[in-house]
Amino acid sequence: MPAEEKTEDPTPKRRKEAREEGQVAQSQELSMAFTLLFSFIMLFFLMDNILYESMQFMDKYFTDYMTMTLNNQTFHTLLLEIAKFIFQLVSPIMFVVALVGVVVGLLQTGFLFTPTSLQPDPSKLNPVSGFKQIFSKQTAAEFLKSILKISIVGIIAYFTIKGNLPKLITLSKVGVHQVVALIGNIVYSLAIKISLILILLGIIDFIYQKWEHEQQLKMTKQEVKEEKKQTDGNPEIKKRQKEKQQEMAMNRMMESVPEADVVITNPTHIAIAIKFDIDSMEAPIVVAKGKGEVAQKIKDKAEECGIEIVEEKPLARALYAQVEIDQEIPMELYQAVAEVLAYVYQVNEERRY
Repeated sequence: MPAEEKTEDPTPKRRKEAREEGQVAQSQELSMAFTLLFSFIMLFFLMDNILYESMQFMDKYFTDYMTMTLNNQTFHTLLLEIAKFIFQLVSPIMFVVALVGVVVGLLQTGFLFTPTSLQPDPSKLNPVSGFKQIFSKQTAAEFLKSILKISIVGIIAYFTIKGNLPKLITLSKVGVHQVVALIGNIVYSLAIKISLILILLGIIDFIYQKWEHEQQLKMTKQEVKEEKKQTDGNPEIKKRQKEKQQEMAMNRMMESVPEADVVITNPTHIAIAIKFDIDSMEAPIVVAKGKGEVAQKIKDKAEECGIEIVEEKPLARALYAQVEIDQEIPMELYQAVAEVLAYVYQVNEERRY
């Protein structure tokens, strides 16, 4: 049987679960392009300082370190000085690169912490699935992106070098500082152009990743139905629960019928059981009511318990429409109900004699 096509948009629950598992749309190309751009921008502003610090360190190296006696202690000191020097040079760039990477990541995905994605997945060690991934659509797309990036970088490098070729030819006739400055400018110009192009490609890649992620999250009609069942509850179970609740309410109501003083009927369609205790109640209350089969059960229970049944069609309809179970009757029906109760009390009094 062919698999059902995924045509439905992902539900909020599906999106939330995917996000909790770390499945979000993001472009590594965009992050790399921005970090590359800001790396070269930082180099541009720090280059003079880097060159100055490097010259100072080299001067100190040749004047101090080269003349010292090499042993374990001096060798350890020398290593620490070199490490400290390198850290001082690269730490500003590393900080900016890390900050840019975090910011670009947050702009793409928002704050995301997914411990489940850090857990080992044995299925990733499966050689069959790994082989399938090598020839997957995603792998093919990544390969094409790599070819495109290499081609674009090559074209930009070619035209940049070609445009500066006359200057490069004259390098043998100028001093070292001019050579360094010219090559530095060419490299910086090339790096900025490549970074901007990679950012453009990264934006396109991010749009593609968003689309691809949306396609992966799509659901079949059956999956949507199953999720709705899980969220709202199985309709069949809810129906059985409702029926059970109605049955329990019916049983409680029928248990109250023997406490009634009178049952007012329509006479066949409606039955209202009324109770009144002059010592504890301000007004009569309805202890049971029903239509059809329920009305018949109320009347049968009343006959079984010897409760008077009185036919009053307008009053029965009014009580059924206006009064809920365990509620007092409204003031406008006091007179009619009082007359019925008076009649019932009189009949019960006569029966005693």
